[in-house]
Amino acid sequence: MAQFYGTLLVLLLAGHSQTAKLRLQLMWRSFNCAVNTDYISQHKCLILEADRSLLTAELHYIKDVAKYNATFKLLMPQKPNTKFQKVIDVNVDICQFAKGVHGHRFMTVVIKAFGKQGSQLKCPHPKGLYVYPNINIAENLPAFLPETEFRIEMNFLTTETHLLNTSLAGFLYNSQKKIGKLI
Repeated sequence: MAQFYGTLLVLLLAGHSQTAKLRLQLMWRSFNCAVNTDYISQHKCLILEADRSLLTAELHYIKDVAKYNATFKLLMPQKPNTKFQKVIDVNVDICQFAKGVHGHRFMTVVIKAFGKQGSQLKCPHPKGLYVYPNINIAENLPAFLPETEFRIEMNFLTTETHLLNTSLAGFLYNSQKKIGKLI
């Protein structure tokens, strides 16, 4: 009997989780990129204007990159303050991550958001044009996240220098409520 109630609880929580996931939407406020021009000659970092939930990035590497790391930071406001504090701070060896050797839950969400183009994050990273269209972070976010503002900082680094620094600001909101005050 206890097993039945345990199974029922799991099913109810999964159903609640799916409802919450469908309820929350993501909207980006800003997407800024700073590149090292010794490695990247041209770049675009765009929020797609239709619903501001998708990102697109284009980077033209003019040098091969043998090995690189990425740092990812998630910052959220802590109540009662509105000051943003680090919630996640991860440093990942992209070469090892691409091989499936090193994994992190937050990194997995980010890489899944890149879709098919996520396979371009590999080592060595040859020079050339890399296009990452329609990056959808919201699609892969855990359902338990609350309505909130947040910031993400991502930095891609070689052993000698930075390649790309990005900062994003956005918020999760209930699509059934008015969002005028959040925009």
